[in-house]
Amino acid sequence: MTATVLVVEDAPESLAMIAEFLESQGLRVVRAASAAEMRARLETFRPEIVLLDVDLPDADGIALARDLRLGERHGLIFVTARDSDADVLAGLEAGGDDYVAKPINLVTLLARIRSVLRRTREPVVTFDGWILDMVRRELFRPDGRLQELTSGEFNILAALAAHQRQPLSRDFLLDVISNRDPRSISGHTVDNLIVRLRRKMMHDGRPAPIVTVRGEGYVLMPTR
Repeated sequence: MTATVLVVEDAPESLAMIAEFLESQGLRVVRAASAAEMRARLETFRPEIVLLDVDLPDADGIALARDLRLGERHGLIFVTARDSDADVLAGLEAGGDDYVAKPINLVTLLARIRSVLRRTREPVVTFDGWILDMVRRELFRPDGRLQELTSGEFNILAALAAHQRQPLSRDFLLDVISNRDPRSISGHTVDNLIVRLRRKMMHDGRPAPIVTVRGEGYVLMPTR
């Protein structure tokens, strides 16, 4: 896997640890220790993935990602010690593809980088007339209109679309948007995203093709 990763982390030891590990795995790594340095690196490099700390010395990472629309131009993974449900949702709403809580497991982080790269390189997925563009991260309605989705909604739908007709548990879907131990938090975050998706994906009086499977989770069940 060849890709460029921009690591934005103000703690020197953490920055070195992450960068050196990713380089040992064959990735090209660009480093930045502040929001100002990140802006400068983005003018020179075109990273496929940005690993962004939230608590930077000169900016809040979530606000920065939102203002620069980083998630529209790059794969975006927040890497931070802030791990409340509110923080995770804020990061996803700001365009994040994933949200990794510290302390970091480097092997897990690499797996998440690979997962984001796969999602952004996969072809278009279609179901019941809907078109899910995995590269541009856009959903088009059966009548051709663009349906706006938040990043969290898109990530949940992309996971369901990749496993059509196969139920996915709340824990699995929670893992799509967060690396936290699902035993320590509730599944309300996933449930809320599903409710919002269903509301947005009603079409011509028909409900969204997202079905609840009692005791198992949720499944994308196209009718054709």
